[in-house]
Parts: sequence; structure tokens; C-alpha cells
Amino acid sequence: MVKDIILFLKNLSFIDYVFFFTVIFLIILVVSLIYFIRINEDEITQEAITDPDNLKNIAEALKNTESPKPITFTSYEKEQEDKAIISYDELLSNTGEYALNYSSEDDKDGLSIKKFDLDNLVNPTQKVEAPKIDVHLFTVKREEEFLKALKELQKSLN
Repeated sequence: MVKDIILFLKNLSFIDYVFFFTVIFLIILVVSLIYFIRINEDEITQEAITDPDNLKNIAEALKNTESPKPITFTSYEKEQEDKAIISYDELLSNTGEYALNYSSEDDKDGLSIKKFDLDNLVNPTQKVEAPKIDVHLFTVKREEEFLKALKELQKSLN
């Protein structure tokens, strides 16, 4: 029997050996991948059940934090702030004080068309008012007529 096995191995070619070891390697690889996947699934489900997304730690950290700390600039940031055309503090202090100037204003079919005054782009004294919109509601009779017309249109399209 040993002689038969030796004779069989002598008759195999190099390609047969490569194929044999490749198949064995792939089997070992698949088994190890299945093993690692199962181990990771167990760890993930245990973590997910105990604290999803680590919310308890995040909530505790938020409770323990004090009021926001003031921003401390690095030397580069301080230099850029000093060289800026408008600083961050100026930008915050001037919000809402300026409005655009218009040289003319036309009303066409309820649409307001305004032309910018390019010589004086901002005017600190002018205040922007919210536009007033008139809302017209259908009366019940007009609404019923409208729905009836829509039904007739739908019938004519079918």
C-alpha cells in the first residue's frame, strides 16, 4: 500500500502539486475567515446591546463640561486677525446695521423690481422692512367651482 502511494505521488506532475496545495490553502483561508467573522459578530452584538454609540459616556462628558472656553488665538491667527480687512469682532458688531441702497424701484404686475445704487452700496440709516404680502383665499363657492373644473378636465383627459 505504501508502494502504491509512492508510485501515485511519482506519477503526479508539477501542476497537480500546485493545484493540490492551492486547494488546501483556500480551504484553510475560508475556514479562518468564517472563524474571524463569527468572533467579530459576537463582540459587535455585545457592544451594541450594552451601549449603542457610546451615548452614556457622551452624555456624561457633556454634563461635566463647563461653559465654553474663550477662543485663544495662536500667533499666526492673531497676526491674520490684525491684518484682515474686517476683523471677526467688527463683523459680529456690524451685523444687521447695513442695508443696500436702491436708485429706483418699479412695480410690474405685483413684482417689485429694484435697481442698485452702485455709488452708495450701503446705507447705515436705512432699515429693511419685511415685505407685506396680501393673501387672498378662495371662497367656498369659488373653491367648489375650481374643483368641479378640475374634475371636468380630468374626465376630458381620460
